[in-house]
Amino acid sequence: MFASISTWFSSLDTTMQIFWACAIAASVVFIIQNALMLMGIGGMDSDVDADVGTDFDVHSDLDISNADVDLSTGHSGHEGTLGSAGFFSLFTVRNFINFFLGFGWGGISLAPVVKSNSLLVLLSFLIGLLFVAVFALMLRMMLKLEKSGNFSIKDCVGLTASVYLRIPANHTAAGKIQISINGSVHELNAFTDGNFLPTGTRVKVVKVIDSGSLLVEPIG
Repeated sequence: MFASISTWFSSLDTTMQIFWACAIAASVVFIIQNALMLMGIGGMDSDVDADVGTDFDVHSDLDISNADVDLSTGHSGHEGTLGSAGFFSLFTVRNFINFFLGFGWGGISLAPVVKSNSLLVLLSFLIGLLFVAVFALMLRMMLKLEKSGNFSIKDCVGLTASVYLRIPANHTAAGKIQISINGSVHELNAFTDGNFLPTGTRVKVVKVIDSGSLLVEPIG
């Protein structure tokens, strides 16, 4: 079997040998990476790429609007630019694998219809870059979904909400409110120390009572 594979590989020209080598190697590593992630060995924001720079997929370009640290300076804040950290964040293990995955399989797929080796390499290079962008976008969407499902109830204090199930007066029983946190709507138990609050009343969260209940007051 190995002899036939070796014979087949030797029969290819140099360009196709490069494409097949990139495609097979990148595919194997890609499968291993994702298998480990599914088994919970290293999360989506794993620092497997830490030795080659800040993880582009998670920590830099993908959610910079919510960053607590300016990556270019190390200071807190939302302004500033990525600077050299943003540049070197492109060169991560994950991005290299995605690039060679697109480069290798793109070249193999286009070889029957593109006869010019120079054009074939150029198109494969562009497909590799496209793979990097597509996988980064997919990961960004996954991270946003993950982030929207995780929140601390303490984050609710000071936010406005809408009464979903009426809240009895004077802290006698719980009602429910709908509140938006990180772009996701949550239903939480709520009490009031004042008058009865009917469904649809706009309220403000003033205090956390326990891990699943809030104290609210009507706005205005």
